[in-house]
Amino acid sequence: MSNPPLLEFKKVSKVYGEGEAAIRALDHVDMTINAHEFVAIMGPSGSGKSTAMNILGCLDVPTSGDYVFQGISTGGFDRSQLTLLRRHMLGFVFQGFNLLSRTSAVENVELPLIYRGMPAGERHERAREALKLVGLSGRENHKTQELSGGQQQRVAIARAIVTEPALLLADEPTGNLDTRTSVEIMDLMTRLNREQGITIVMVTHEPDIAAYAQRLLRFVDGKLETETVHQARAGHVS
Repeated sequence: MSNPPLLEFKKVSKVYGEGEAAIRALDHVDMTINAHEFVAIMGPSGSGKSTAMNILGCLDVPTSGDYVFQGISTGGFDRSQLTLLRRHMLGFVFQGFNLLSRTSAVENVELPLIYRGMPAGERHERAREALKLVGLSGRENHKTQELSGGQQQRVAIARAIVTEPALLLADEPTGNLDTRTSVEIMDLMTRLNREQGITIVMVTHEPDIAAYAQRLLRFVDGKLETETVHQARAGHVS
């Protein structure tokens, strides 16, 4: 038998409010993402893309329908179970980096491992390896304020992958970066996907950034309107 998809939305709807004030952020969305894919999600404001990302990250739950992760329905999960799924299976990269400013790069990367209760020596070694993977060897002890925006986002990516997550969720990862640095970050994410096999789902409003993904899902008015498969772009890391 073939392996199940990494994740599935089965008729997922999300409704905020009640009665005439109700807002249907997602409307019976079916979606499948396989392991090792790099998928971009786009859509105008209010399209449902952020709501979809929140449900993927177990930060919110559907009003109806089912979110299935690695073949297991999350519909019956309580808050503590969703927290454990986030902690052990998911990594997050945000537009604003969300780093601790007065601590070093390696200390920032170690944080998820501290929450797991990993011994200091092991987590320190794994954090250094993650920083090496994103091209920051030699910068491990630099404080956040001593790093450029691109370097800070690399630290954030290292923090997201240090736990070896099944899924990396990136929310506008280049939103605070200039064009050249954005290309560097996207080339890094492409390499992590292709060489490390990390599954990535990325929300972006920039078509040039979305073009790095293998597949584009476009949301409109709470529905998954179109799906586009991309060819590998010239100049990307193979």
